[in-house]
Amino acid sequence: MYTHIVSFKVKEGEGITFVELQKFEELTEAKPAGLDHFNIFKDRNEKNRYFLVEFWNSKEDKDKMEASKEHHLFHEHRKLVIDKKFETYECDVII
Repeated sequence: MYTHIVSFKVKEGEGITFVELQKFEELTEAKPAGLDHFNIFKDRNEKNRYFLVEFWNSKEDKDKMEASKEHHLFHEHRKLVIDKKFETYECDVII
């Protein structure tokens, strides 16, 4: 299993919008092929920082979804609430 982790600084007052946009994207597109599940974490120490953790069957599945026209449109909408993208991590699930 492949895990994709990315952290974002969300604009002040846009936390709920960010979470709802993510949920809408990942749950309404008939669940993207290969996506097992995802979690969104809110940082306790840094205000307006969120972590998106996606669990995929493979990196290829994630890359295919991210190459889609629909996903690019989603990024156009989401960038309205994102202040800054921090780090991205790619991991293999061991346990």
